[in-house]
Amino acid sequence: MRSKNWVLLGAAALLAVPLFGSTYYGGVEDWKSGDYDYNDIVFSLAGSNLALHSTSAQWFAAPALGTGGAPFWNHSSDDGPQENVGYCIYGGGVCNGGTALDPGAKYLATNATSPTGSVNAVTFSATGEVVMNIALQITAARDWIGWYSLSDPNEINWLNPDSRGGSFTFNPGGAFGLVEGNSRFRFYSEDQYGTQDHVSHFAFFDPPGVAAVPEPSALGLTGLALIGTGLVSFRRKQRHRKAASNTVAL
Repeated sequence: MRSKNWVLLGAAALLAVPLFGSTYYGGVEDWKSGDYDYNDIVFSLAGSNLALHSTSAQWFAAPALGTGGAPFWNHSSDDGPQENVGYCIYGGGVCNGGTALDPGAKYLATNATSPTGSVNAVTFSATGEVVMNIALQITAARDWIGWYSLSDPNEINWLNPDSRGGSFTFNPGGAFGLVEGNSRFRFYSEDQYGTQDHVSHFAFFDPPGVAAVPEPSALGLTGLALIGTGLVSFRRKQRHRKAASNTVAL
């Protein structure tokens, strides 16, 4: 292949490096004791370079739905036995009309030795705008949901203080957490700021795997390698031409 073609291929690979967007689904439970069905607000969170962070939690494959409490958000619901957030995410039951929001998604739990344990310290990071879609509300308390910057967890930016559903866009400007509540209570995705009952009031779900796509860094390295190959090939040809020219001159 000509050196020019190597360079063009490399440049094309660099230009093709995508800004991956991420989507997470979640549910919130506003009780300190009770059914823990996590369906008081069901939402999705999306944005370019959006990432979920937790010190010890891990993702686990979608379980068979039931009412036995495994995983932690799959208890029988006081709103109806098949209105757990699991049914909202995976489909079936009464929640969301039986239509799955994210079939096959993984769920977040404490760690490998406790795949049913709730996570009480979850934060996010983003480099731009984040969009939250409130897909469902089943609650008599008319809960709100919002976000807070990790630099000031006391300042809550409520997205729906009128308790309405819909789509909401915000720019956290860096690392942030989520909070749910109303005029009487607040539950944080970082439990240390909220109820401190060592039980997460948020459940999180990650989209199922999709066809393998090269990571941006890998694709970028490939592009640089192709450009490098082209430059090396070009310089080698230049040396050969110079050597041939010198031979003729002699």
